[in-house]
Amino acid sequence: MRMGIHFLLFIWLHCHVCRAEFELTLLHTNDVHARVEETSRDSGTCSKPPCFAGVARRFTKIREVRSKEKNVLLLDAGDQFQGTVWFNFYKGKEAAHFMNRLGYDAMALGNHEFDNGVDGLKPFLQAVNCTVLSANIKADQTIAPQFSIYYSPHKVFTVNSEKVGVVGYTSVETPALSQPGPNLQFQDEVTALQDQVDKLATLGVNKIIALGHSGFTVDQRIAKKVRGVDVVIGGHSNTFLYTGTQPSTEVPAGPYPFMVQSDDGRQVPVVQAYAFGKYLGFLKVTFDSKGNVVKSSGNPILLDSSTAPDPVIQAEVDSWRKNLANYSSQIVGQTLVYLNGTSVECRFRECNLGNLICDAMVHNNIKYADEIQWNHVSSCILNGGGIRSPIDERNRNGSITMEDLIAVLPFGGTFDLVQMKGSTLREVFEHSVYRYGEKTGEFLQVAGFQLVYDLSKPPGNRVKSVNVLCTECRVPRYEPLNPKKVYKVVLPSYLVEGGDGYSMIKEQKLKHDSGNLDIAVVASYITERKRVHPAVEGRIQFSSSCIGHRGYLSTILLVWVLRLMCV
Repeated sequence: MRMGIHFLLFIWLHCHVCRAEFELTLLHTNDVHARVEETSRDSGTCSKPPCFAGVARRFTKIREVRSKEKNVLLLDAGDQFQGTVWFNFYKGKEAAHFMNRLGYDAMALGNHEFDNGVDGLKPFLQAVNCTVLSANIKADQTIAPQFSIYYSPHKVFTVNSEKVGVVGYTSVETPALSQPGPNLQFQDEVTALQDQVDKLATLGVNKIIALGHSGFTVDQRIAKKVRGVDVVIGGHSNTFLYTGTQPSTEVPAGPYPFMVQSDDGRQVPVVQAYAFGKYLGFLKVTFDSKGNVVKSSGNPILLDSSTAPDPVIQAEVDSWRKNLANYSSQIVGQTLVYLNGTSVECRFRECNLGNLICDAMVHNNIKYADEIQWNHVSSCILNGGGIRSPIDERNRNGSITMEDLIAVLPFGGTFDLVQMKGSTLREVFEHSVYRYGEKTGEFLQVAGFQLVYDLSKPPGNRVKSVNVLCTECRVPRYEPLNPKKVYKVVLPSYLVEGGDGYSMIKEQKLKHDSGNLDIAVVASYITERKRVHPAVEGRIQFSSSCIGHRGYLSTILLVWVLRLMCV
């Protein structure tokens, strides 16, 4: 009898412990950047297999996981906006629609959600069904009544009778990266999150997820410093974490989940899922009765051809795609001069179309001046091989259409902001002319730089001088490149990833912020000016010993002819 009682007591205690543990499955995305359709391996337009990502494929995998797991939350860590013509045309309407169709539970605001200002964000906030979060964005009284009602600092979900709190955060650098306007204040993430976590604790919530968009470094700081946060799901830095053999071309920055020891002695899992919807983050977290994480495991799921796109969602994508056809015929402005985007020009010397694009890239990043600098960035580099077509001013009276710009910049990349040392920049410019004359695409067009090359020198020693346009000055002027100084430079996402052999950018960059769609940047710049007439200005020069500079060869030929005439 006594043994039977002991046995029943053991069973009761065992079941009680089982009930005390709670397993939560977290599906997450970040930095999707308007990748509605499936993409290529490098997240550009997919013209032939293999193809990846896309909302229809993601829907299939989400539905599959939800059918297998009991307690599932689907979360997005920001930057649904910007990156393809889908956003240029629909301006976030497409993001709201497909997020609703996929059934997202919550989303944190990213910096790119503010690219069209608060007024450009409000229609999305009004249309999306999921809770939109940010604890560290504070609106002043000018716009608070009309804007703050659309997002919250936190949300408490009841999942299988358990309370799970999700708190949001957004990069404090958003005013320098986007267009939130003067009426929003972006507070320190750790301080703002701690306030919200403390409030959740008073409500009896002991399972808390920080969901936000500030980059992997800040994600780790949140895990370390914010008492009570159990899991951090981040974005902004496009960080790929993976445990085991990588399934595609992305090289892991660490294991998934990445464990951080908090200041109060807990192990806090930190995750991201790369970007562009190529992966679906999958994290299983087990909590004990006190809300402590006792186990966490998972990996991002590669959304490749092994996951079939859902036919219903795909039909919706195809239907929405039809409206983009008219977009390409839109006139954005006029050119008064031939925009030379030929390979024989832009891959060998300064070309005026390269100047136009680079000027647009810098202009797009002009934000707010402060007491120290007139702008945070003044310079641009652009691989000449990325310029794929000229624009003839004699066609259509010089009218420039979106179709023209798509022909010039067909790859659907973004213009990003990177910080790197002057020593790295010198390596970059050496690489620009390392194979000069071989018709390769790495020769750089620039803005905010004055370059002199000496092609008579061996590769690796051809940069004679580099001057950079100052930012910490009242009157902008060119100053010699300082190898120890950290510079901000705007450049194509292709180069950020080491394209055209620029591995030093990928490996030595100190910070990276993704930017806007390339053709959108150029289109906006031209539209603002209405008529453009870029010139070749001497931004890139070759010293007198160079045999590769056409202008210099012409001068030598003229001198030789004059000498013959004088004999």
